[in-house]
Amino acid sequence: MHHIFYTHGLGGSLHAQPEIEEVFEPLGYTIMRVEVPYHSNIVELAAKLATMTFGDFCSLISHTADGIVERARALALEEYAVIGDSLGGFISVVAAQRDARISHCILLACSGDICNAILNLNHLIPGLGHLAGMFNLAGNGGLRIQAHKAIAGQSDFQTEFERVNTFRPERLARLHRLLILGDRGDPLAPEVTCQHFARGVKGGKVIMAYNEGRHHPIGKAALRKYAVPFLQNKPLSTGDRVRTLFASVRRFFSADS
Repeated sequence: MHHIFYTHGLGGSLHAQPEIEEVFEPLGYTIMRVEVPYHSNIVELAAKLATMTFGDFCSLISHTADGIVERARALALEEYAVIGDSLGGFISVVAAQRDARISHCILLACSGDICNAILNLNHLIPGLGHLAGMFNLAGNGGLRIQAHKAIAGQSDFQTEFERVNTFRPERLARLHRLLILGDRGDPLAPEVTCQHFARGVKGGKVIMAYNEGRHHPIGKAALRKYAVPFLQNKPLSTGDRVRTLFASVRRFFSADS
């Protein structure tokens, strides 16, 4: 596996987080960047956010995830990894739940919980949560209200949400390997929410690489320390190494007997 699809976050661009190439390309990985719709310029994005319904938001995630899968299929890739930052993380995990060829999924500053992130948008840009989708009468109260309703299965856009509902057990079971890297106090992806999502994935791993109390990119040092060995199927901590050692010992004695 030497191909990585990287998807940027809300307000980002194809040139966001150059650390991805700086960390992974020297190790032989090919990076393919994914542009999220409406991100060609800040004016287009602001206008779209003002009128975007919760259904539009879910469809954006769904269609972009499908674009990753289709692009990998066109390249005839037998196996690849996805890395997504914030909004790009939701797109990446939806893609990983749809394509069995995705062997590793890494979420950066992303909890995997779409509704929780929308409910906390104000922590990203003050007022954004209240304004997003409010300038479209069809939005029925905006993104936050509809996300809250979706949790109870009562959103006016429930059909669109269910297409990207990452918590569906059968979808969680399709994730081969999951790593979430974040900040312990990130209001958009707090540790407790990340852990809640990862518990549904066998072997899912959550590492809070920072304790700065904010939503921010994951830097090169953390990517090298955690993301690189994760992609190489190596232990990420002393505890992991000990468990791997004991598992090897058990297999040895089982084979010997």
